[in-house]
Amino acid sequence: MAVDTLINLVEAVRSEAGHALTPSQGLNSEKTLKKLIARTEKELWTAFTWPTLLIRAQVDVQKDQYRVAYRPQLPYDQIREAYWCAAGSDHFVKMDYGFFEDCIKADGTNSTTSPTVQLWEDDGADDTLFRIWPTPSVSGFVRFRGMRPLNSLINDDDVCTLDPTLITLRVAAELLTRAKAEDAQVKMQSFQRHLQKLLANKVSDKHKVSTFGSFGGYRTRFTRTQRFIV
Repeated sequence: MAVDTLINLVEAVRSEAGHALTPSQGLNSEKTLKKLIARTEKELWTAFTWPTLLIRAQVDVQKDQYRVAYRPQLPYDQIREAYWCAAGSDHFVKMDYGFFEDCIKADGTNSTTSPTVQLWEDDGADDTLFRIWPTPSVSGFVRFRGMRPLNSLINDDDVCTLDPTLITLRVAAELLTRAKAEDAQVKMQSFQRHLQKLLANKVSDKHKVSTFGSFGGYRTRFTRTQRFIV
């Protein structure tokens, strides 16, 4: 995936949407554009699985252990998929996200045990831990697939992590929409086409895309719908 510096992204956005920016709106200030660019990249990184940024991390799990620590290189917000493999096996079982309430007994322990773990969920009480269900009756490990973290976008020479054209089109579409420009929808369509090309139809387990312009949340145990809009 191509990358570029923050200052070049600012200039690219001005080129794409400069005609729609007016002094009264104040949208053409460099500081504002930098913040919009950084926020947009973060939203895009969170919403989708980027094939070129995928990384893996494995976590050992002991028999009867159901609360487990994340690996430092792949915390919760970077994770997109999870798999279980019992010790001595090479068979990976994909784990869904989220529990029914009856999966956890009143005393806080899991409702059942099994050699195959089926579900996982962030522990909630501690952002360093996740929980699995059923409680494993054998040792094994959880393999997470997730995203490489974003580079910081603060200084002019900081380099973006995602495709610069995608970021530019998305920010320009937002600015044009705010300005009620006639070509705002055209710019959004250009963004969507470029997004589809980059994703190559590979989407996240935690954030499945229903249409370009929106994304869904967890699908297995409950539904959380969010909108990704200009």
